[in-house]
Amino acid sequence: MLARRHIRIKVLQALYGFYRDDNPDMVSALKNLTRSLDRIYDLYLYDLVSLTEILSAAEGRISLGRKKHMPRADEVNPNQNFVNNRVLLLLKNNVRLNKMVEEKHISWAEYKEHFKKVVIKLMDDDEFQRYMLIQEPTFADDKKLVKYIYATYVSENEFLHNIYEDMSIHWADDLDAAQMMTSKTIKTLKEDSDEYHPLVKLYKDKEDETFGVQLFRKVVGNSKIYETLIAERTKNWESDRIATVDNILMKMAIAEFMGFQEIPVKVTLNEYIELAKEYSTPKSATFINGVLDKLVIDLREKNEIIKIGRGLL
Repeated sequence: MLARRHIRIKVLQALYGFYRDDNPDMVSALKNLTRSLDRIYDLYLYDLVSLTEILSAAEGRISLGRKKHMPRADEVNPNQNFVNNRVLLLLKNNVRLNKMVEEKHISWAEYKEHFKKVVIKLMDDDEFQRYMLIQEPTFADDKKLVKYIYATYVSENEFLHNIYEDMSIHWADDLDAAQMMTSKTIKTLKEDSDEYHPLVKLYKDKEDETFGVQLFRKVVGNSKIYETLIAERTKNWESDRIATVDNILMKMAIAEFMGFQEIPVKVTLNEYIELAKEYSTPKSATFINGVLDKLVIDLREKNEIIKIGRGLL
């Protein structure tokens, strides 16, 4: 499921596009934001299905070997540890996964050859060979191998990463979130799991699901107010000298200070300082930290920061 930080990143991207648009449209912007968040789930599905594609490629290799005019003994009676891997079969037969794949048209059909090459590489892999020598692999053995294959041949696969970037320019930023969801799915599979085992949800709860849209609305709806607050604390700076991304990040932080009672001030400060380090200029984090610290003092004096709950400041 998505962390709040990743939702903030998507809102930052949406706001940047909104403010750069000559004719910004709130309705379209919100639709695009929601779509960009939903599409992270598509990336997760592609990532998950890549594992079943490797299984299918291995099954196809065994089938072709048996169909040879004069097959070798190991082709007639091949080692089937891998194609009988219970973790991979749970994924392949998962009702929810198959339904989502069909509904969202998730397909690796154009890249079958890539997964055949992965299987060829696997056959020379020491970890894979050790697994294939196990007389009767346990479920723990099956899961250990799948985790290894995912870490070695999927999550770090540049070929797949390039395909994802071709599918969506934002998926490079979304890959970490999708990979965490895939890893969690593998982790939750148990020996007694069946084809109805639940997939990871995109959001932890309803609050997270609505957080991005609410944050976007508050920033756009109160933009002038936030600009005034920022201007009061950046009098030595001309507005056009402040980076666009920095302005947006500060507006988002102010929106959280004033409009999200359940989010601690310290959490908001830390989140936007980290986002500044990742998405803005080298000096932005220090600049934003200084401005927001002063704004927190100002807003508290005016009783415009009200936080509720345990440990909230």
